Amino acid sequence: MNRTILYMLTLGTFLTGFAELAVVGILPIISRDAGISIAQAGQLVAAFSLGFAVGTPIFVSLTQRISRRRLLAAALLVFAAGSLLSYFSDAYAAMIALRAVLGASAGVYLTTALGALPKLLPADRLGRAMSTVMMAFGAASVLGAPVGIALADGWSWQGMYLLLGAGALLVMLAVLRLMPDTEGDAPVGFGRQFAVLGRPALAAGLAMSLLFSSGVALLNTYFVPFLQDVLGLRASYTGLTMLLLGLAGTVATRFGGGAADKRGPSAVIVRSLAAMTLALALMPLATYAFSSAAGGLASGIAVSAAWMLAYSVAIPAIQTYFVRIAPDSANIVLGLNTSLLHLGVAIGSLTGGLLADASSTVRYHPWAALAFGLLSLSAGLVSFAKGGVREKRPNAAAAASKS
Repeated sequence: MNRTILYMLTLGTFLTGFAELAVVGILPIISRDAGISIAQAGQLVAAFSLGFAVGTPIFVSLTQRISRRRLLAAALLVFAAGSLLSYFSDAYAAMIALRAVLGASAGVYLTTALGALPKLLPADRLGRAMSTVMMAFGAASVLGAPVGIALADGWSWQGMYLLLGAGALLVMLAVLRLMPDTEGDAPVGFGRQFAVLGRPALAAGLAMSLLFSSGVALLNTYFVPFLQDVLGLRASYTGLTMLLLGLAGTVATRFGGGAADKRGPSAVIVRSLAAMTLALALMPLATYAFSSAAGGLASGIAVSAAWMLAYSVAIPAIQTYFVRIAPDSANIVLGLNTSLLHLGVAIGSLTGGLLADASSTVRYHPWAALAFGLLSLSAGLVSFAKGGVREKRPNAAAAASKS
């Protein structure tokens, strides 16, 4: 496989992740420039995630027989067209519709890119290639918000769509020129995909993932307004603060993956979700108790950082857990989980928007996120109780082989 095409696929992954996450950091700017409320601006995040969650499994199922090269090029072309149209769109309804198009095309691209790698690489190089492509999502999560803020301050927030469109067209041309043609996959019916929900451990685990994502997105979508309006952070420091928090979250994600391998994913998930809910419970109390003190901003950011670190640790552990308890259908389960994670982002963004409209503030968002966190932890405990025996089998098998 040409190393250049791997880098181009990685760049495409970064662009799709950036398109989703950059908006989070500039909601106040979009609200001001477009003449809409913060809650309405937040629905741009929900529209992307809903397009990803609903559109991806449908379009991937309908296009499974198409060659990976042509499907990747088509997804990138749609993504580029949606980005360029977004640059010229001022109407709120058009902005929402185009965000859904971007989400669906991004989902098809990511799923197809990951599915194409096993057809292009030998097994001994597949893991490294997968990690290279997926690292782009980590980079997008770190750089999305601060780079979005920098673009909005130095140019315009619509300008990011021009860069996304140009980047997508560049990757498309590289795919068409450098990537060999590979056959599509055998169709997997929706019945088989959803049959896994009949297994209690998986059903409860997927519910845990959905609730987890909903709670994180509820606060994360409105985190910049929370920093500025509730904690009192100056707008000029917002980009740097988001960058530092994102870098810390990336380190925590790497730690979570290693901890899941060593200690078992369920143990890591329970601890991280418990720490996340504790941080959410303390967040409003810290901001209230120190609202008039010099340390109020620092204490609020410290608790917020603890929340971010906790949920970052949980993300790879949740993925590992599904592979452990469903090794025979890991691709199907991980595909469902990806859709549910984005559906959770849509639910959380919509809920956060409704709460912001009803209360005219984002001060109460940590409490609402706490409710989702407690429900997620409860669903996780049910899943672990049902699937704990199967999760331990890999370790048990390894121990048996040594004896």
